[in-house]
Formats: sequence, C-alpha cells, structure tokens
Amino acid sequence: MVFQDFLIGALVMLVGLVFCFVGYRFFRILITIWGFFAGFNLGTAAMAALFNNAFLQTTTGIILGLVIGLVFAVLAYVFYYFAIVLLGATAGYDLGSGLIGFISNNLNFIAFIVGVAFAIVFVLLILLLNLPKLLIMVFTALGGAVATIVGLLILLGQAKVTLLQFGEAWTLVRASWFWTIVAIALAVVGFLVQWSTMRTYTLEWSETTTGQVQ
Repeated sequence: MVFQDFLIGALVMLVGLVFCFVGYRFFRILITIWGFFAGFNLGTAAMAALFNNAFLQTTTGIILGLVIGLVFAVLAYVFYYFAIVLLGATAGYDLGSGLIGFISNNLNFIAFIVGVAFAIVFVLLILLLNLPKLLIMVFTALGGAVATIVGLLILLGQAKVTLLQFGEAWTLVRASWFWTIVAIALAVVGFLVQWSTMRTYTLEWSETTTGQVQ
C-alpha cells in the first residue's frame, strides 16, 4: 500500500467516526470539511466524466477539484441551509452514481448525470420536509458509518482510493452482506448516541442564520 492510500484511508475513517457519533454538535466544522471533499470530488469526477480521463490523473482535474472544494467549504461554513442542502445532495449523488457504478465502471458520464438527478431529489425532499436537525443526525450517522468502513477497507488494502470517485464506496459496502450489516448497525448506534445527547441541544449557528430554532 502506498503512503497516499494509507493517509487517505486513515482520514476517511477518522472523519467518518466523528460524523457518525458527534456529527450534529460539530456539524459546522464537519460540514466545512465535508464541503471541501464534496466539491473536490465533484470537480475531479466531472473532468473524468466529460473528458473520459482517469480519476485524479490530470492536473487540470485536480486544480478544478481544489477550487470547487474551497468554494463549497466556504459556503458550507457560512450558510446554514447551504450546508444542509450540501449534505443531502452529496448523499443523493453518492447513492445515484453508486447504483450506476454497480452496473458498470465504464459509464462515467451516465453515473454523473444520475448522481446529479438523485442529488436534486434529495435536496427537494429536505426543503419540503423542513426537518434539518433530524436530517443532520440521519445523514451524518449513515454517511459516517459508510465512510468509516470504507476508510477501514482502504487501510486493510481491500479497497482502492479510486472507489471514492462516483459514490462506489456505497456499492462496495452493499456488495458484502457482512459490511452492510456492520454499516447499518454502526449508523443506528451513531444516530441513537446523537439523538440521546442532542435532543435538547440546538445549533446556535442555525438560530443566528435562520432566525428560528430547528
């Protein structure tokens, strides 16, 4: 295993654990990190899909990913509802593109389009349901659980960093009944921990940004 894979695997696992168990309390900090990685992934994945290049193999793609990542990070830190929408959109994108990735690894453009479509659907559900606090806990617990397992698999040499490209991390977990059960169990435990400790806690950030308690 190269050092880059080890470092990325360790970071993904660490961020995943924090998201899973204390995602709501530290949401503003975590969503900034999440925003950077989401923007970076979007930029590099878009370049790979449009020009049929390998993921993280072109300088232009990496630079574009860094720029979009920084923009998303700043927006996620400053604007509460952008952060909520970003969290739901990335979850939808990963799910939609991951489904296409499960069918074939050679459908990059289709995976990108389907991922965007799922992201839009998730965003609409978030805006219509207007349940940001609950959604934060659900998405952080579930996303954190999957990220934790993927990071662990990368550390164990059972997964490649390129699986982070089009949400294929979700496909990797679903492909194994064992890791699927572990992910679900970890997500449930993470959600319960957050719910039991955060029921009376409200993000001051959400109050100052939206003018109301969520």
